Amino acid sequence: MGALMMFLLLLAMVPAFSAANVGAVQTNLSGYAICVDAGHGGKDPGAIGVKEVKEKDINLAIALKVAKLLEEDGAKVILTRDGDYFVTLSGRVQIANSNHCDIFISIHANSGPSSASGFEVYHYYGSYRGNLLATYVDQEIAKLIPLKNRGVKEAGFYVIKYTSMPAILIETGFVTNSYDASILTNENYQWKYAYAVLHGVQRYFGVPVHDPVPTVTGIRFADHGSYFRVVVDLSETASYHTYYTSYSDGHHLVIQIDNARLSDRGWATYNGWYYTYTGSSSAPVIYATEYGGNVYIVVDVSSAYAPYNDFTLSNPDRIVVDIYP
Repeated sequence: MGALMMFLLLLAMVPAFSAANVGAVQTNLSGYAICVDAGHGGKDPGAIGVKEVKEKDINLAIALKVAKLLEEDGAKVILTRDGDYFVTLSGRVQIANSNHCDIFISIHANSGPSSASGFEVYHYYGSYRGNLLATYVDQEIAKLIPLKNRGVKEAGFYVIKYTSMPAILIETGFVTNSYDASILTNENYQWKYAYAVLHGVQRYFGVPVHDPVPTVTGIRFADHGSYFRVVVDLSETASYHTYYTSYSDGHHLVIQIDNARLSDRGWATYNGWYYTYTGSSSAPVIYATEYGGNVYIVVDVSSAYAPYNDFTLSNPDRIVVDIYP
């Protein structure tokens, strides 16, 4: 481990995370199960708006974005539908209840006279926790969406009445209003709705409001004989750098991933580093740690400054580094 200690000094690291303090403070939504419900679908289009805009399409587009952000922040997300198909109201409730979700969020769009405009958030009558969640989400939507805030309201909608957890139903705007419809069908604004829901959920669970950062979800490796391959799985695209460090007791290729988070590898730990033995003579050990908002993955290499080739892949996002000993 001597070279790793030198690397720590090179980075001027203060004590990094360790098994003793990981999880001491809840900084994301990990551990929570959240049901996201895209209203209507399939044979049920919901409201039909200007230019034949269908509510079911808007609901699904926003719900999928909400789910993506919640998952990137560590939550387990259960979708009542992930495509254009019909799910009964009782079926939606059953999905949420059987998965023992912590909260339920139903996404809808409104209809009415062409002059009606704005968003509103509902909870079930008298639900304290539902009101709290609805209030936080309503406040966050108001920060990002340029529509009238019609406020937090109570109602007896089936999906928020019969779910066994705090539940809200968001009416994101009126598809029958030209301006509202232009917001609801705009992908940039759909993402703003999703970020608003994320921030409201973070406030509800007492997590600092923040946007998710890329997470290293996996580190895989294989010795292919003529080269040693390292694959870093990411929750989303991230910037990175590769460079060598070399000391008297070893040579190391470093993959530095900027503004990222490291999920628990399940590897052994030493002084805040995860490490695992690869069984390869060309790259016997891989180490990983998180510090200062970056992730560092360090690969032991058998020869100094061995040639390497790095590239990225998408869908899913990955960094691939091939080392030629």
